[in-house]
Amino acid sequence: MPANPGYCPAEAAGKRVDVLLANGSRRQWPADGKQGCCWTIRGIPADIREYEVVR
Repeated sequence: MPANPGYCPAEAAGKRVDVLLANGSRRQWPADGKQGCCWTIRGIPADIREYEVVR
C-alpha cells in the first residue's frame, strides 16, 4: 500500500479507498468530496498512514 502523500492522490479521486490509520485501524472511505478522507498529515492517531484504491 502506498504511503499517504498528504493530499488526495490523482488515482484515488472520485473513488473509494481502504486506509490504514496511524493508530493501526483500517477503514474504507470515499477519497474525496463532502464525506471524503482528510489526507492532511497532522501527527494524530487518525492520520492516514497508507491507502489502497478499491474502486
